Order: sequence, then structure tokens, then C-alpha cells
Amino acid sequence: MSKRALIIGANGLVGSECLNQLLNDPRYSEVTILTRKYVALEHPKLVKHIIEFNNLHQSWDLFRGDEMYYAVGTTKSKAGSKANFRKIDLDYALNIAKIAQHNKVKQMILVSAMGADETSFFFYNRIKGLLEEELKTVGFQSLIFIRPALLLGAREENRFGESLAQAFFRVFNIIMIGPLRRLKAIKAKDVAQCMIHVANLDLENIHVFLNDDLHDIIDQYKTNSSPN
Repeated sequence: MSKRALIIGANGLVGSECLNQLLNDPRYSEVTILTRKYVALEHPKLVKHIIEFNNLHQSWDLFRGDEMYYAVGTTKSKAGSKANFRKIDLDYALNIAKIAQHNKVKQMILVSAMGADETSFFFYNRIKGLLEEELKTVGFQSLIFIRPALLLGAREENRFGESLAQAFFRVFNIIMIGPLRRLKAIKAKDVAQCMIHVANLDLENIHVFLNDDLHDIIDQYKTNSSPN
């Protein structure tokens, strides 16, 4: 049976990869994206809507599908303040989740963070952890948290510190084995592939996929696609 996917964050690093992969996946007959700005891509499966995140109820009926891929995220510097960061990364996500669940979306797959923990000393990780805890109360049939380490890929905006980290990990990723594997950077397209993979495992209740798990999934794909 073909499925309908809903993507929030299709302009972003992971969300754009999800979009491209879902459009080319025969299991999906329709892919809807809800974005703040125009997306030029055209495809027979693609349905596009521009929405106002500060007034989500105007777009209530657009949050429909079998599963929702949520890949919205920002930084404190880009948000401008801790309050705005919290609004974008916590409040928007939680409100969207409640609307989608009310509209019978069965499954939510969320890009969280490796250190997500509501008790974390670090503000970023604490907000990610708070979001995970709040989402557990929404009532999805299946709720999946994806916790990658550093994401590799070209972002629309330049994040200087992250660019330096990406340069480092592109060189040293090969030695990130054993206990260090949990810190190993991962390509955004691989995270998207993992999200789609786990979304099609028919999981129920709440599941967390750590960075190690994501690399295991990608390694398995590489093994299965290698010539005998």
C-alpha cells in the first residue's frame, strides 16, 4: 500500500535529503512539504504549501499524511535569543505534533540531538530533551527519535564553528572506531536514509536511534548493496 509522507523542515540539511529520497521511493505516492519559504523543486508526487509558523492554526488541515518527518532546527545565534530558540525548537515542534496527531498522522520521526536530555547542563541539549519528553505525551502510534552526532553536508547558512568541525571529522572519521564511534560524524543523506528505513519497520510506541545505530543501518545498506 502506498503511503503519504509529510515533511516539516524540507529546506534544511536533513529535510531536503528526506524530500529527495522520499520522492524517489516507490512506497510513497505523495510527499507534502510545509515550509516558511518557497521551494523551487517540482515533482508529480510533491505537494507544497507555505505556512506561517506563528499562526499554525491557519494551516491546520494541511498537517496530514501517514507519517511525519520533522527536521526543523536552529542555533541560539541564528534564533537571536534563548527564548526564540526555545520557541522554534520546542514550542513550534510540539504544536505541530499535536495538530498532526489530531489529524490522524500515525507516526512521527524526529531529528533530535546526540546529547538530548531534559536535565542537561547545556541549553541546546536540554531543549532537545524537553521536546522528546513532551512529544511522548502527544499520542502517536509510533514516535521515533533520531539522535545523530555532527551532520556532514552543505547548509544554506554558514556556521563557522560547525564548518571547522566538519572539516576535522571528514579527515578523522576513519579512526572513530570502538568507543569513539558514537561520536562519528554522519552525512545528512545517511540520516535521511535511516529515517525512512526505520519509518518502514512498522514500529509502535517510542524508539530512540542513537548515532551508533544510524551507522549500523548505513553499514548494513552498504553490505547489502555490495557485489558478491
